[in-house]
Amino acid sequence: MNKTIKFLALGLVLALALVTGSTALAQIFAVTEYTVGSLAEIEDPPSGYILKERDGYIGVFYRDRSRPAYITNIPLASLRGVDREDIEAGLSVETRKELIQILEDLGS
Repeated sequence: MNKTIKFLALGLVLALALVTGSTALAQIFAVTEYTVGSLAEIEDPPSGYILKERDGYIGVFYRDRSRPAYITNIPLASLRGVDREDIEAGLSVETRKELIQILEDLGS
């Protein structure tokens, strides 16, 4: 009976380790799957972009994806009321040129 309890405990520990490890890996890849290192690496997709809040900052999302392509260093709290409301609602941007111009305006 002691052996059975030890095997069950070992099995439980191994199962928890497997679940924990796979969850951690899934979160690592989920965060970085579409994230680029800089604005220069962002593509100009046919679907355009959406600027919206992500973890207190402005996130750049490809319109057809749910994960951010880039998270800026512009805090949402630093924006004027109207700009903040636009970002909270999801500001649609068509081109990369327009995206860079808007982010420069919001960051200044």
